[in-house]
Amino acid sequence: MPEEPQDKDSLHILPLSSVPLITPGLQRARLIKNSRLEGMVELFSGTETGSGQIAPEDLPSVFQFNAHNKKDMQLVKTLSRLSSYDVYSLRVELRRLGIEIDSHRHLRLSDAKVRELSPHMRAFTRPLLAAVYGDSKEQGKDPHDLVHLFMDPDAAAARRNLNRLAGKLKIAVTAIPKFLEDYGDVYLSLAYYQYCLEQNMARVGEFLKTLGELRKNPTIKQDHALVQIFKELDEKLRSIVYEVTEILEMFRLRTADMWDDMSAASFRAMEDMIIGYQTQVGAALCAVTVKMNAWSERFPSGRNVVASKQIDFIVNDIRLGFQGIRSLHG
Repeated sequence: MPEEPQDKDSLHILPLSSVPLITPGLQRARLIKNSRLEGMVELFSGTETGSGQIAPEDLPSVFQFNAHNKKDMQLVKTLSRLSSYDVYSLRVELRRLGIEIDSHRHLRLSDAKVRELSPHMRAFTRPLLAAVYGDSKEQGKDPHDLVHLFMDPDAAAARRNLNRLAGKLKIAVTAIPKFLEDYGDVYLSLAYYQYCLEQNMARVGEFLKTLGELRKNPTIKQDHALVQIFKELDEKLRSIVYEVTEILEMFRLRTADMWDDMSAASFRAMEDMIIGYQTQVGAALCAVTVKMNAWSERFPSGRNVVASKQIDFIVNDIRLGFQGIRSLHG
């Protein structure tokens, strides 16, 4: 199954072609999160064929493993247990696991997604540009390539721009390109998470509305266990959305304040803090995205559905896995 360009932009898909495996069939497969947030190996997927999924522990029923490739199955099992497959969470987790991957090739968003995130990036590039240029037309430029924002067709003007930024950061001009690359990358992660959150907001609202209506259903009202399940699910979803929103807003505000007394050291401290939150934010958004995708596919809007089927799906699929999503506040 060939890797799709959008796979690397996903929270819940990991093309195994990007992982150091030697089993040919596995290299063509993907890890995906199912509606219960279980990591499954997807061997094929298509409109007519559907999704052919298998649990990692069942791989020996499809592939032959021996002394040469037995580590492949253990690696897939390990990766299947990660909470999110977004590129930023993967960078952190793979480093922790000691798994080496070509990060420049595989652990980056697609060029198309980076361009799409430009509007979300402006909240984080605007303070930088304001600190260097003040109120000027420079702030209206496309922020997806920060290096070019500080260049100018006029070589002398470009040097002035870079010297101005170097002075602000208290670093050598030669260190500016690396700083801008790191700055753009770390804030692109926040722009990406903000985008993922916004993509889910309407769907979460509709789901919570349906949840509220179902809680009035006589079947639920008379069953204490169901009442508790629906109550806990409502609270968990609201909590996830609130905490992710709060964390992203905190970083936006801190970034604006950071440029009042900016240095390379203060950015590195901010960078470390953001990276420290990436796996938690990624896990929370992956869970919400997978659950809302599953709900939308099972119960498309505008169609009449039987309440009992919705209740059954919520109990047996939607609620499962949420307990593993930790609070972003520790």
